[in-house]
Amino acid sequence: MKLLRTLLLCVLLGPGVAVAAFDDTTYAGRLPCGHCAQRQATLTLFADHHFRLRLRDLDADGRVLAEQIDLGTWLYDGDGRRLLRGGREAPLRFELLSDGSLRGFDAQGRPLPGPALAPQATLDRLDGPLRLRGLYSHLADAARFQDCRSGRRWPVAIEGAHVALERAYLAQGGGGRWVLATLDGRFALREPEPGLPPRETLVVERFDRLWPGETCAADMPATAALLNTRWRLVAIDEQPVQVGAGGREPWLQLLPDANRLRGFGGCNGFQGRFAQGSDGLQILYLAATRRRCPEGAQEARYLDALRATASRQVVGDALQLRDAQGRLRLRFEALYLR
Repeated sequence: MKLLRTLLLCVLLGPGVAVAAFDDTTYAGRLPCGHCAQRQATLTLFADHHFRLRLRDLDADGRVLAEQIDLGTWLYDGDGRRLLRGGREAPLRFELLSDGSLRGFDAQGRPLPGPALAPQATLDRLDGPLRLRGLYSHLADAARFQDCRSGRRWPVAIEGAHVALERAYLAQGGGGRWVLATLDGRFALREPEPGLPPRETLVVERFDRLWPGETCAADMPATAALLNTRWRLVAIDEQPVQVGAGGREPWLQLLPDANRLRGFGGCNGFQGRFAQGSDGLQILYLAATRRRCPEGAQEARYLDALRATASRQVVGDALQLRDAQGRLRLRFEALYLR
């Protein structure tokens, strides 16, 4: 099996990169910290190419200032280093050294100062609790959750805060559909049935909310272009967009021709002009038709937030627009995802 994994990795990476077979392994040590006395890192790399990372920031007296658990996927970059993509804005890079430890590298490819992360004798699954965003489904008393960042799928324990999640899901129609959910959870090894080997199961500790109509697009590598893409509006000030029966979804399109924009607010069409920089985006003017309809209040919020735009970011197949204070005002997804 190890030989097969090695051959598969060589095919994926190309003939110039040699790698070894890999088993689930936990590494621990310190990483540089610009705002704390010490940052303790525990990193578990799983053979299925997902990872979990716990960071603890300590003060000079050893007290914990902050703790965070992240998860995502890892792959090999062109230099044979492991590239970790999770909830952090920038990916992390590590190189496996001859002694089995992991040396970290910064965004410019320079080794991080300090000792490398050392492999641990026992596996730490970093069970949580942690914040999760993913697709939830429930059918015939079986619940599942697929994490957006790692793509991993787990059965969900029918206990604790799952009651609130299930109730909200069934109110949306249920029926085994996948619906985006945000929640706090932890992982536990549970027997699926008496006598069967235990498997990792998600335990919901706090249910946040469902996001009907959204996908995991914002957690994927960027593929959609800012210009010419028709962007479907999914949230205004972190509130899901509502589309009534027979209604049409609001959208936005930025056109390179004279920096024109056009769109639909759910009730009225609009057009205008924009200006952009490296990550800035400003709406120079906006004009809309004046038809009255039940979606008018939501449309007004959409256009007000659009006028307040100061910066933009394409994350995966999603577009995020923020105001001058850095607040996330509008979230879109590329329309072709539907």
